[in-house]
Amino acid sequence: MAEETDFLLRQIKGIAGQLGYILGKRAEGTESAIIFPANKPPLPYQDVLRELLHTQHYQEALTKFTQIRYAMEQDDYVKLGLWLYAALLQLPEKERTEAGLTTAELQKGLNKLAAIQGEV
Repeated sequence: MAEETDFLLRQIKGIAGQLGYILGKRAEGTESAIIFPANKPPLPYQDVLRELLHTQHYQEALTKFTQIRYAMEQDDYVKLGLWLYAALLQLPEKERTEAGLTTAELQKGLNKLAAIQGEV
């Protein structure tokens, strides 16, 4: 009863109903998703590693990543490592070869991260 007489409650109910309609409506064979931007700050040392990648100092980035293992929380270290290795794997094969990075070496690093994550 209060919903019918209160202006704000009617507006909220109307907005919620429309939002439900929009989210529930799908064309055949298509999917929709609403993704909200993450407002989280970067991980510790992520800006430093990003700059090293930007300036194409790939080996130095890996060395720096290895050095900071005990300087941060283990969960953040694994997340940072996954981000770093994903970025290195996205490089063109030619750039990785010139930097002395092989796919096997990067996979070995990912395996180490998986082992660290398994320790938790």
